[in-house]
Amino acid sequence: MKKRVVIVGSSFAGYSTALSLAKLFNGRHTITVIDKSPEFTFLPSLVWHPFGYRNSDDISFDTRPIYKDHNIEFIQSMVYGFDLDDQVIYASDADIAYDYLVLATGTKPNYGSIKGFTPENHIQTICSMREAEQTRIAWKKFVKDPGPMVIAAAQWSGYFFAAYEFLLNAIYHLKANEVLDKTPIHFITAEPYLTHFGLGGIHEDIKACEQLFERYDIQWRTNAEIQELKKGEVFLESGEVIDSKFTMIIPQFIGIDAVRTTHNLANFAGLIKVNNEFQHVKYPNIYGAGGSVYIAQEDETKVPCGVPRTRYCTDIMAKTVAYNIASDILGGSRVSVTNHRLYEYCKQDMDHLSMLFFKHADDNSHDLDFIKKQSSDKWANMSISEYIESSFDPESLKI
Repeated sequence: MKKRVVIVGSSFAGYSTALSLAKLFNGRHTITVIDKSPEFTFLPSLVWHPFGYRNSDDISFDTRPIYKDHNIEFIQSMVYGFDLDDQVIYASDADIAYDYLVLATGTKPNYGSIKGFTPENHIQTICSMREAEQTRIAWKKFVKDPGPMVIAAAQWSGYFFAAYEFLLNAIYHLKANEVLDKTPIHFITAEPYLTHFGLGGIHEDIKACEQLFERYDIQWRTNAEIQELKKGEVFLESGEVIDSKFTMIIPQFIGIDAVRTTHNLANFAGLIKVNNEFQHVKYPNIYGAGGSVYIAQEDETKVPCGVPRTRYCTDIMAKTVAYNIASDILGGSRVSVTNHRLYEYCKQDMDHLSMLFFKHADDNSHDLDFIKKQSSDKWANMSISEYIESSFDPESLKI
């Protein structure tokens, strides 16, 4: 009898899991993907949008034709909760039954974790296309009338590399517009030291990053916790208040409401606890991949950092889930990935960033020209067509 695998979420984790399962099942079982939108947004490229390197059409595509070609059912719907015992998903139009459930729901920004993190206080971020577009408008105004600037990665944010890339993009554009000397710059991070990235650091980049920051007169604060935000002011837990005319912050991310409010599904932050096979610790027919999964921080830090889910790490998680569900249904070997290996996959992506940012930091001629050539995130340098084509490569199933 055919089994029904339902994947909730159609971003990197959901998309990769669905296509991997389609290849492994070869039509023998049913695959359904549920998401509130059929549009796939290439999240690593959102950091480019405020600076005009990418427009919305450049970094999104409609997943439905691809799913249809692979006999994957797509349901456009909001998901409001789950009945884990009866194996039912509560969606906006109808309840949806499953035999296996994959939670690839990603996360949502937890703006409530910092007092005053609201558009009314002119706080910018790049967590979604809509917010990146608002940040683009604010950035254009700021370049014409500059002042003090704060770029920050808040406590528990995890995605520190996005703050670094935004910062260096901003410096490049301020310099190009000949207003860099009119812009006092502050970089605020929960990291215990620069280039920690929530992963314990990458190679020997601390000194190189400090040299680069000193060259551009960037004032940085590490082990920093943001307590409150007001229009034109950033309040730190230490008591320091920093003036800011343009503030961009990477916030904490938590699980979506449907996951957080379902009993026994997730932890206090709405993230799913899984074993090394990405199988839920209590419900063996539920799997998780991507941002929705809880990954413990390996090293203890004064201010909690959180752990990023980079593109490569997410892809490995998705393929592992696909292999293990196929093993459950069809038989065959299972795949296991340790927490430490996930760190190593993330570090491989971060290594690309650090090499790009800091390899010439001891060269006084270093002027950030790389910013106009390519992103620090190697995945963001792919075009949408290249990404789609790579999904169909038989080699893509390898872990």
